[in-house]
Amino acid sequence: MIPEVLPESQDFNSLIEEEKIFLEEQANKLYTKYLNKLPNFAFDNDTVTAYGNFVCIDKFKEINGLKDDIVDNVVLNRASNTTYSDLEIIEHMINNNILGNHCFAHYNDLANDPGFMRITENDTLPDESTCRKALNNIEIATIHQLKQVMNSLNKKKAKLDGPREVWISIDDSVSELYGNQENSSKGYNPKRKGAASYKIKVAFIQGTDELVNISLHPGNVHSNGDFVEFFEETISNLPSNTILKGVLVDRGFFSEENCKLFEEKELLYLLKAKMYKSLKKHALEIPEDQWQYVGSNYWVAEKRCRLNNWNFERRFVFIRQEKTRTKKNKNQLSLPTMETYFDYQAIVTNLEEDTSPENCWHQYNQRAIVENKIEELKNGYAVDKNSQNKFLKNYFDILIKSIAYNLLNWFKHALLPANLVNSSIRTIRRIFINIPANIVKKGGRKLTVRLPKINRVKQIIESMKDRLFMFAFRQCYNSLY
Repeated sequence: MIPEVLPESQDFNSLIEEEKIFLEEQANKLYTKYLNKLPNFAFDNDTVTAYGNFVCIDKFKEINGLKDDIVDNVVLNRASNTTYSDLEIIEHMINNNILGNHCFAHYNDLANDPGFMRITENDTLPDESTCRKALNNIEIATIHQLKQVMNSLNKKKAKLDGPREVWISIDDSVSELYGNQENSSKGYNPKRKGAASYKIKVAFIQGTDELVNISLHPGNVHSNGDFVEFFEETISNLPSNTILKGVLVDRGFFSEENCKLFEEKELLYLLKAKMYKSLKKHALEIPEDQWQYVGSNYWVAEKRCRLNNWNFERRFVFIRQEKTRTKKNKNQLSLPTMETYFDYQAIVTNLEEDTSPENCWHQYNQRAIVENKIEELKNGYAVDKNSQNKFLKNYFDILIKSIAYNLLNWFKHALLPANLVNSSIRTIRRIFINIPANIVKKGGRKLTVRLPKINRVKQIIESMKDRLFMFAFRQCYNSLY
C-alpha cells in the first residue's frame, strides 16, 4: 500500500537547490530513458502453469485408477445439490498435498493457475472453504472408506511387483497442536512439554517404503495403547500376495504381551527394549570375553533373560558403546580411568541363534528408514499439522496426505530414474514437478507441455516416456486377468 505522505528522502521539496537544478536539466533525460526500458504487463496468458510436470502425475493417477477407487469407496455425506462432487473435493485435496500446498488456506492458489486447470481439465476448482465444509459431516465410517482407497492403491502396486515376503517397521510420533482441537490431550511431547498433542502411529514396508497403516490418537495414548488393534489392521491391509515375515518395532512398544503377539502369529521380530535396571544388570553380568567388537566403539553380545513378571526367558542382543564423559567444569580434575563409560542398548528377538548378534543389530538398524519416512510425512506432507477443530476432520486430512505420499512413492519407483527413487518429495518438487510450462492444446489433439530448456528435466522426461508406456500396458494387462 502506498503511503499518503512520502518519506522525506523521496519528497521533491526536501532536495537542495543544486539537486533540483540537476534533476531539471540532466536527470530528467536519464529518468525518461529508464522509464522507456520498463516492461509492459499483460494478463492474458491462459496456458502457463507453475507445475508443468504435474501432467505426468495426473496421467499416472488416471492409469492406476485412483479416481475410480475414490468414487467406489468414499461418500462424504453432503447435500445432493452441491456444486462439486466428492471426487472433485478429494482429488483437489490430494493434488494440493502433492504440490506442497498443505494448508487449507493455500488451496485457492491452484485456481489462479490456468495451466494447471488445463492439465486437470477443470473450468473451476473448489475453494478452501468448500473443502472445509465438505468435511463437516465426517464419520468414522468415512475414515474406513478413505483407508480402503489407500489399501487399494497399495494392492495395485503389489500386483505389479509380484509375490514377496516383507518386514514392516512400526513407530509412532507426536503431532504438536496449537489450537483447541477435539480429543487433544497432554502426553509425551519432547519439544513442548505439557502442550496438547495427538499421537500418530505408522507402519511401513521395509525396502519399498509403502505406508500400509496410519492412525490418529489423543496425545495421552501410550505407544502400546490400542497397539493390538493397530497391528491387526496393519496385517489386514497387506495385499494378498504380500507375506509378512517379520516386524521391526521401537522401544515404545516393548512388552512381553507384544512378544507373545508376534510369536502367536509365527512372525519374526526385533523389538528395541527399554533399559530397565534389571535388564542393565543382565548386560553387566555378561563376561568381558563374550563381547564382540564390531567397530566404531561398539560391542555386541547376547544372553537369554527372563525379566521381572515375564513368563519365560527370551533372547536379548545387547549393544554397548564406549563414550567419553564430558566434564561439567573445565577446571575439574578427573582420573584417566574415569574419562570413558559404556552406554547400553538391548533388542529382544526370536531370530534363530545362527543369526549373529551383530547381524541382528544391523538388521534392526534398518528400522531407521521408518524414522526418515516419518520425517518425510512431516516435512514433505505436513502430516503433523492438524489445524481442524474436529478430530475426524484432522484424521481425514492425515489420510489424504498419506494417499498423496503413497501415490508419489509408487510414482518414484515406477517411473523416475534410479538416482531419484530415494529422493524426498521436496527434492522431487524442486527439480521435477514445480517447473513452469505452457500447456498447449490445438484443436482436438492431446496436450503439449512446453517446458524451459533444462537438460536435467529433459533427461528425466525422456527416461520416463517408455516407463509410462509400459506402466500403462501392464495396468491394462492386469485388469484383464
